[in-house]
Amino acid sequence: MNTKEYVTTFSKEVTDIAHWKAITGKRYAERTLVAFNTDWNAFVYYCQSIHASPLPAKVQTIERFIDHMALTRKLSSLKRYIITIRLVHRTLALTDPCSHTQIRLLMQRHHEEKQDDSKQAEGLHADHLYRLFLVFESSVNIKDIRDLAIWAVAFEGLLKRSELSSLCVEDIIMDEAGNTSLQLEKKTIPLSERTSAVLTQWLTEGLVTDGYIFRRIDRHGNIGEMPLDHSSIYRVFRRAGDELGVSSKVIFSGQSPRVGAAQDLASDGATLSEIQSQGRWKSPAMPAQYIGQNSKRDKEMEKFKKDTPWDND
Repeated sequence: MNTKEYVTTFSKEVTDIAHWKAITGKRYAERTLVAFNTDWNAFVYYCQSIHASPLPAKVQTIERFIDHMALTRKLSSLKRYIITIRLVHRTLALTDPCSHTQIRLLMQRHHEEKQDDSKQAEGLHADHLYRLFLVFESSVNIKDIRDLAIWAVAFEGLLKRSELSSLCVEDIIMDEAGNTSLQLEKKTIPLSERTSAVLTQWLTEGLVTDGYIFRRIDRHGNIGEMPLDHSSIYRVFRRAGDELGVSSKVIFSGQSPRVGAAQDLASDGATLSEIQSQGRWKSPAMPAQYIGQNSKRDKEMEKFKKDTPWDND
């Protein structure tokens, strides 16, 4: 397709990741493209709801979209939307509306209003996972099986939400002894026997033989083909908190297993460097924050500060 045809394609819901690969020249990993696609479609849906064009988008349209999403989304999500909208416009040789002063001021305002968004997620720990297995391991309900597999795989793999969402059957490795591992960013992540069993059960009973591993289930029990988005993942982990009966002040999110696993590793004597490696962090800043080494976190964060006002949080 030529540029004009891609403008038409991206002016409505994008359902094929191949389009993203084409316009970006295959510069990004598929997991990143899935995240771009989710964020872009959110923008497209909003534009459709107000009868506005997503391509090229007007500055006022983006302002309205960001203000609308800010009602329910964190600052990090708002930043992602801006990055995605900018990427599509620039890649398709359209004027980037996100570089406008109004958008910069808008993001500065949301940065000031949402400073508390950076509070650390509550950790989902090994003892939480053990209790969830006790409750759901014998369940025959397909949603219970899927959610238990999500909780277990995310915890043992220290997975980010984007990694969990884009995880595919092709990422699963099983050796001759029946041991199951995940292949992620050229790193092999072994899974415990218990987690391997519930993952296999989900794949078998969910008839998931290829493509995305963790998918939506509608109210009738029908399993879709598209991956869970961030909102769905949040609800799955919110459910874990509800099932565990944790305090109303404790809310699990998609980041909780990554936080909890890092803290458990530290409690077991793992060094910051070992935790960083196991969680595939490029910088030790975040794992340092998770395990309470705030001075180390602050030192590392200084290295990555950028000039863009809304990136300095």
